[in-house]
Amino acid sequence: MKQNRRQFIGQVGMASILAAESFPFLRLASKAQAGDLLPKLPTAPRYTPHSVPLPLPGRLAPTVLDPAPGSPAASLGSAAVYHGIAPEYSRSHPAHKPYWDKSPERHYEMAYEESLHEWVPGIQTPALGYNGLVPAATIRLRVGEPAVVRVTNKVDIEASVHLHGGHNPSHADGHPCFYVFPGQSRDYYYPNVLPSHPVTGEADFSHANSTLWFHDHANDVTARNVIHGLAGFALMTDDLEEKLFADRILPALDTADGQQSPYDVPMAFIDQALNPDGTIFWDPLDADGRLGNILTVNGAAQPYFEVERRKYRFRWLGCSLARVYELRIVRGSTDIPLLQISNDGYLFPQPELVSSVLLIPGKRADVIVDFSKFEAGTKLYLQNIMQQSNGRKPDGIDPTQPMNLVEFRVKGQAVRNDVSVGLGSALRPYIPIEASEVTATRRFDFNRSNGAWQINGQFWSPFRSDAVIPSGTTERWFLQNNAGGWWHPAHIHLENHQIVSINGVKPKKVWSYLCDTSPLEGNMVIEVLVRLRTFTGPFVFHCHNNNHEDMRMMSQIETVPRNPVTGLPMPPMLNGKSFSVDPAVCGIPARDIEANPHLFH
Repeated sequence: MKQNRRQFIGQVGMASILAAESFPFLRLASKAQAGDLLPKLPTAPRYTPHSVPLPLPGRLAPTVLDPAPGSPAASLGSAAVYHGIAPEYSRSHPAHKPYWDKSPERHYEMAYEESLHEWVPGIQTPALGYNGLVPAATIRLRVGEPAVVRVTNKVDIEASVHLHGGHNPSHADGHPCFYVFPGQSRDYYYPNVLPSHPVTGEADFSHANSTLWFHDHANDVTARNVIHGLAGFALMTDDLEEKLFADRILPALDTADGQQSPYDVPMAFIDQALNPDGTIFWDPLDADGRLGNILTVNGAAQPYFEVERRKYRFRWLGCSLARVYELRIVRGSTDIPLLQISNDGYLFPQPELVSSVLLIPGKRADVIVDFSKFEAGTKLYLQNIMQQSNGRKPDGIDPTQPMNLVEFRVKGQAVRNDVSVGLGSALRPYIPIEASEVTATRRFDFNRSNGAWQINGQFWSPFRSDAVIPSGTTERWFLQNNAGGWWHPAHIHLENHQIVSINGVKPKKVWSYLCDTSPLEGNMVIEVLVRLRTFTGPFVFHCHNNNHEDMRMMSQIETVPRNPVTGLPMPPMLNGKSFSVDPAVCGIPARDIEANPHLFH
């Protein structure tokens, strides 16, 4: 018998409470106010660090979808694809442009499935995965080649897939209430088009993303689903980056025979919390943010990775719910220089030399590491030097208390004809967002009220649009956190943004380009410029501490078409106006919305 959503959440809550009563805990140090109740962790199973190799996610194989996307047999409410496909898929839709269809579509298929996974060697832990894999197989995308990913839900709770860093229709963006019901499917349409520059009208190639990731985004249960395994990488290329591969400036994604390159390596960091029996510890009442008791990379606890004497591209992803990372690579006590080449997947104009990289939840950074000068047999360590005793915020950097994540083992002879990337290498030209484009200024206050999380004093509601914005508009947003006791990583859907200032000061170089997740620390105001283009409909932005997000620290914007005569939103709407759910946009047949009003609650 299938459970409904509320039965499931209730059972999860009871199971967590029982687990909390059954196992000894580690008492966490805290700077909290007296009387605050902090989540406590069980003792993790024992294991030997660096005893298993770093798992490398494979590629999701393309397929042929049957019935075809957009066909009558795959339309909204159909037996095959109950949730249909984005209205923008139709060539008659106003947003759909002829150049979207110049290249053949790629089709993929994924399913939410229960599985067993070894976070700790030798211990099989019940998990959830896309096609049962943790992490999921990597989706490969290319600018100019549309893709449709058919997602089927084979578990007993609503699902929603968010392609983090994507520029996609609302139907396919992973809105928290645009569900995939248990036993049903949704076609996620990714046009893989670049937004147009507001002045030239041409595709803005400075806004092409390279390192994206996808994860569950269902209302109220995002955090629970992600820590059970529902996450994976999506890597996108375009003509410019492929030329960097061909010219041997960057390591290629694929080898000459079409196999996945061993020199371009995604790494997803998540701190997992396991009970002594290996099951996942989960406290649904944790309002601060979940920390784990083991450190994992690509789903394995503190693995090792054999490297050749050459340059590698590492794509680092902060996949944790609340843990913040300051990553460095050391040999003994010596820091190894890192060439950071991107922020949130957006390639820099040229590499930046850094000694460490900050990763907040949801954030990505691509770095080049050169192992050529190290002799075979040398060991180096990827470490986190950010200390953190609770989910509210980190305690600060302390290099004297490093936490090893990966052990690098150097092997072989120095490689000849290595890739040439270095300081001064030209990567992706950057066209900044100009202040002269701004047509509106807004302030969003990420605040705590009566122990709960809000933006501008309100809990998120899918029926309310907190900002109604004409598509094609550039705006200035002030993201504000008046509380010193918490961090709120701020993630904006649909579009990237450009940080102008942090507490009135120009950001450091690696933060001054494009990003989609900003580090909103305590007592901080971040000024950003954001263009909202191409697609209309409801989109969200939120705190990417997933516990805060699930507790409604989220806001909804609605992008609407412009009136071709007046240039004003069409139809005229006001901020705060109730949002009317369109079945075609949300992908939920009207009869289900009418019969189950709790779906949008």
